Amino acid sequence: MISPPVSTISQHVGEFRKTSLVAISILLLCVCSLAAAQTDPSYFASLEKRLVKDGFDPDTIRTLYGNKEVQFDFEGVSRFFVHQEGKLNYDQFTEKGPIQKARDYLKAHAAVFNRVQADTGVDPAAITAILLVETRLGIYFGSGSILNTLSTMAALKEPWVLEAFWDKVPPERRLSRQEFEKKAESKAEWAYDELKALLTYAKKEDMAPEQIIGSYAGAMGISQFMPSNALSFGMDGDQDGRIDLFDHADAIASVANYLRHYGWKPGISRKAAYKVILHYNHSSYYANTVLKIMAILKES
Repeated sequence: MISPPVSTISQHVGEFRKTSLVAISILLLCVCSLAAAQTDPSYFASLEKRLVKDGFDPDTIRTLYGNKEVQFDFEGVSRFFVHQEGKLNYDQFTEKGPIQKARDYLKAHAAVFNRVQADTGVDPAAITAILLVETRLGIYFGSGSILNTLSTMAALKEPWVLEAFWDKVPPERRLSRQEFEKKAESKAEWAYDELKALLTYAKKEDMAPEQIIGSYAGAMGISQFMPSNALSFGMDGDQDGRIDLFDHADAIASVANYLRHYGWKPGISRKAAYKVILHYNHSSYYANTVLKIMAILKES
């Protein structure tokens, strides 16, 4: 039997060492991952129990929160608890480009606007102005998971979760501890109600709640409705049997229904219209911008 050359033996030894190191590394990684999984706290555990207690199906809730897409959203929700430095610029929507897109939008959806106006008495220009400011007429409506946002905020009701969240907020941008706890308390209750509305809406419209995206505040669709408003004011604008706020016809009809509910009537005065729009967004700057866009759209 001829012995292999020394160089060949060295090569095999080297390969064996490499293979062994890779195997050991993989084993250590698995062990570490398992340990992390066992020690990683379940931020949504109490929230799941609360939802089940309030009548949601246990298996559905367990499966939903076991989905890898459903995660505790430190980064997104932290925006509620830091000093906001940016300033809104609603004036950009009164510039030539956005206004032309709004005019095109009115024409493209004229049939829907005519039907909605006949049913509700709401001016198409008002609806278009709101959709322009909210989502640039359906171009941008956020990219975050509303389920993650609302679940995270609702989970802050649990003291240890609140503490863990506080530790994640950058110290240089924090509110005071007192302001933080006060805001977290009110947001947790609000978010829990909106979370229940989201789950109810998703089931009613046969949607996967974890796939519904929206703003960091939890608003969704072209109209940027909160889930509770989707349940209360959502309308089937295209008459397909579903209310999908990511559909233009449904969004248009839903905004009209919302404005009508808060007092919009044919021939409404500017002062009264201003008060109605404030229900959509509690900002004078916002309401005045919507009215300004309306006025421009009515110009010949």
